[in-house]
Amino acid sequence: MPTSPIGLRKQRQSIKTMRQTIDRRVLRNSPPSQSQRGFTITELLIVLTLMGILSAVSMPALKGFAVTRRLKASAHTIRSLLTFARDMAITDRTAHLVVFDLDNNRCWLASSETFNPSSPLASALTARNSTAVNASTPNTNVNPLATTNSAQQETFNRAGGILGVPYAMEQDVVLAAMVTNQNGRTSQTDSGVGHIYFSPTATSQESLIYLQNSRNQIMSIAVEAASGRVMVRQLAAEEIEALGFSSQN
Repeated sequence: MPTSPIGLRKQRQSIKTMRQTIDRRVLRNSPPSQSQRGFTITELLIVLTLMGILSAVSMPALKGFAVTRRLKASAHTIRSLLTFARDMAITDRTAHLVVFDLDNNRCWLASSETFNPSSPLASALTARNSTAVNASTPNTNVNPLATTNSAQQETFNRAGGILGVPYAMEQDVVLAAMVTNQNGRTSQTDSGVGHIYFSPTATSQESLIYLQNSRNQIMSIAVEAASGRVMVRQLAAEEIEALGFSSQN
């Protein structure tokens, strides 16, 4: 006997309800997926251990990178100061120079008007304090107009703010040696005070400055005599050995 349409709908509804019941039971009894599961303490400890190992391995490399970066930063600071001295000599038509204090690992800009070769360290004080001394000394006999013009000239002098101001080398970087060649005579020193001179015509004296860091890496700053051009480069291990530089203590 054929089944009525109402009976077919009831059978289909029963089958559908049965399937939904079975699906809910299967989902209830199945284990949680990977995205729903948390991390166990063992897994977290393993990850932390691996992170610690990677950090310990990478730290020496990062430290070495920082030491090298400081060496290059000091070299480029000196190059900028030498180039500035050359430019100021041309602009002001007055000889400028950079003084190097190898014992204290510092250098500064000086003018030939305030520099005394017999007492080079004094240029770091004379040029630095000259403006302050003049400003603090009252003088009622000075023409106000002349004072104003003098102050304007001092303001417009680009080198006035840095004359005699020492620039210290970066941490773990030392002025290892200085080589100069003037009138065919070459001299090298690793202590004391030296200077590199720039004339108003941009000429200089052939010079080399060597910077060394705690990893025995060395940067050279070279100055050409004819043009006053400044060049910086890092020496290869073979060059360092040939020059005979000892490791920094």
